[in-house]
Amino acid sequence: MGFQGNGVALLHLDGTYRPQTRLLRFPHEWVDLADVPETNLYCSQTALAEIERRLRRRRTRGAVLIGSGNYHYVTYLLLQEIQEPFTLVLFDHHTDADPSDGFLMSCGSWVARALDHPQLRKVVIAGPTFSPNHLQLSPNITVLSFADDDEWPRALLEVVPTRSVYISIDKDALSREDAVTNWDHGTMPLSVLLACLRRLLLQKNVLGVDVCGEYPRSAVDAFDPLCREAQRKNEQANMAILETCFRYATPHLRPA
Repeated sequence: MGFQGNGVALLHLDGTYRPQTRLLRFPHEWVDLADVPETNLYCSQTALAEIERRLRRRRTRGAVLIGSGNYHYVTYLLLQEIQEPFTLVLFDHHTDADPSDGFLMSCGSWVARALDHPQLRKVVIAGPTFSPNHLQLSPNITVLSFADDDEWPRALLEVVPTRSVYISIDKDALSREDAVTNWDHGTMPLSVLLACLRRLLLQKNVLGVDVCGEYPRSAVDAFDPLCREAQRKNEQANMAILETCFRYATPHLRPA
């Protein structure tokens, strides 16, 4: 069915995308959020409202690159733009479904808050390496622990009940060979993630995609071997994800 996207929105929250110049091959725009306070890990209601206001002004729809996983809660705001029944397919090493205190939004609780969306029918979390049996999760959440199995992408599709989906990717679901984040990693190869994306794009109406999991950087990190490794691997993963998505979009939106 394809990808309903017309470009890439690059969020400037932590400066992680400035060195990833290959991303600019796609039709894109920058959304500057660096001056919004109270956003790292936990986000105040005031900051959340300001981020939402700026996101609504963006011209591009379809793909959003968020930055570090510390800001994964931005997905919650992107979901609010959806006005038809959908399933959230979340690739993540964590569930991000901790109970919220009702005031601060966090990278660990945004999924629990998203369950209040009137059009959200199901959350499918793909990628944890632990058993979800001990977790007290909503019945509207299905957790698929990653298994190194050729049938795993098919199993993912089988638990998606709706025609339309929104895909959110935290690269900490990937193995350390394919991405470097500031959180503990799963074991999913990038090739398996891309195989899942292809199946979703072929069989579902993909309303949007976002990606996070960049390695935080600062000026002093520019010469750090780990920082350089992270930039190389993460940019490569981001490009592969975007290229897969836009392969199923209209030709003029594909990279040159």
